[in-house]
Amino acid sequence: MKKITFKNPQGGTIYLAKVGFDWGAFWAMFAFGGLPFFLRRMNVLGAYCLGWYLIMALSMGFVDINSDFSSLEKSSTAICYLLIIFFISLYLGSRGGKLTARHYVEEGYTCVSKDDALVARAKAKWGMEF
Repeated sequence: MKKITFKNPQGGTIYLAKVGFDWGAFWAMFAFGGLPFFLRRMNVLGAYCLGWYLIMALSMGFVDINSDFSSLEKSSTAICYLLIIFFISLYLGSRGGKLTARHYVEEGYTCVSKDDALVARAKAKWGMEF
């Protein structure tokens, strides 16, 4: 697992950004309700994930309570929600490292990784300077 280290110049706090598929970001929508993003101090993205998670849970609960819906309509609604969440999760998993690195750079963190080849690969892959 390749990670790039970012350090806050004022406080010395250290955070890591993954180069490659980010499983934490992938599971943020499915199971954790945005928790990985809150832990990375990416509160806006975490709030979006949590909001979508709650909307899905509440609407599925209302569909389940409402007796006007047939079981086919209930299952098709659930499948649609799961497909939407799956594709958003794939996007977040594939772009999670870039989003995390961009957030840390915007917050003033500096890259302190010692592996120059990994840093060069991340810069080329993400298309950003840090």
